[in-house]
Amino acid sequence: MKDIESTVKKYIRPGFEYEVFRQRVKKLKIETSQEEIENLSSSEESGVGVRVLKDGRMGFAYTSNLEEEKIKDVVEKAMEMCELQTPDRGNVFNKELKISEVESVFDREGLEVSLEEKVDMTLGLEKKAKGIDGRIKGVRKASLTEGLIEVEFSNSYGVKFGYEGTYYTSFIATLAQEGQDSSISWEFRGARRLSKLDLDDMVMDAVFKSTSLLNPKPVQTKVMPVLFFRESFAMLLEAFSSMFLGDSLVKGKTLLKDRIGGSVGSELLTLIDDGSMEEGFETTPYDAEGIGRRRNVVIERGVFKGFLHSLYTATLSDQEPTGNSQRGSYKNQPHSGVTNLYLEGGEGDIEDLISSEKEIFLVLDLMGLHTVDPVSGEFSLGASGVLYRDGKPQHAVRGVTVAGNVLDLWNKIVAVGGDLKFYGNVGSPSVLAKDITVGGN
Repeated sequence: MKDIESTVKKYIRPGFEYEVFRQRVKKLKIETSQEEIENLSSSEESGVGVRVLKDGRMGFAYTSNLEEEKIKDVVEKAMEMCELQTPDRGNVFNKELKISEVESVFDREGLEVSLEEKVDMTLGLEKKAKGIDGRIKGVRKASLTEGLIEVEFSNSYGVKFGYEGTYYTSFIATLAQEGQDSSISWEFRGARRLSKLDLDDMVMDAVFKSTSLLNPKPVQTKVMPVLFFRESFAMLLEAFSSMFLGDSLVKGKTLLKDRIGGSVGSELLTLIDDGSMEEGFETTPYDAEGIGRRRNVVIERGVFKGFLHSLYTATLSDQEPTGNSQRGSYKNQPHSGVTNLYLEGGEGDIEDLISSEKEIFLVLDLMGLHTVDPVSGEFSLGASGVLYRDGKPQHAVRGVTVAGNVLDLWNKIVAVGGDLKFYGNVGSPSVLAKDITVGGN
């Protein structure tokens, strides 16, 4: 990194400030299907992105070639792009690094586990599933991904930091069959250490969902209590997460604009984004611009507390940055993003919630989450689940819709379970909402 920064200094013209972001990502991916290896791949990518700043104008260029001549080209291109831009008061660089006590997780033990063991681990997911329930006839796909990330950062104000980290993800889609009917459901987990990737729990949830959805019966459209299984509500949170971001605020693309300090949901709703969470999937010491990661309360007991900002959006909004600047790659410029986003858990397990209403629809899968509208809050989603009466399952339900406005949904929350679970960087417990329209026949 020292050589890269020296090269940038060598070729940058007077009057320009600079920022250098170097990233290396190494991945191992194992995919299996029907107890056979379907894909085994290893990849590595590294490169550097350079931003330059002058008179409120920002220029950016990147390269995967770290030779001096290529770095020179990147610096010159970034300066050229800079001078073509329109000044923007939000374009600033971080001028001070405040020491962070947050640590990135580096799982040396996980990296040292042999490839053969990791392959066996992935192949074993299908055996686990079949062993739980005889109606599981196969696995459409199971995967294990290992990632190693290294980041180094410096700018012309003397801000410098670096860290390395690991992550692991796993996915499974189980096929259940009974009589003439079949059902597929999937589950996903993520962790920073291989030993903390709870594969048994993932398989159990996938089996529970796919077997519960067998032999469905139609239902009539009605307004009723709906219990969102923790994974379903977590995915709904993720789908709407852009409404909490500073980028959405400055672009006017969030219905939460002008709602800071106002009620947006039930008092049971407390939503937190915590980039400093121990072992968190997106926990790092600093964000993409050198602002320390921290715990941000987004919604507290139903009251919206504020947006998640990068340095750019904080400056435009006259707010403090919240440590939420993200860069998916050295090829991208910083933007605001969520870190470890979760709904704070309540009390009781899912059985308690199911038994709390005479009739209840348990949503196990949601489809069409990419269609939700964070600007209006409207959603209309395909749903599958189980109809319960007096705490007992009656039959599976598939092909219905759950529709409404996300603020209405938040206001209708009447119970939050104690079964908080993370799915990568987004977590939720099971959530019960009243008076939800379930669209059937």
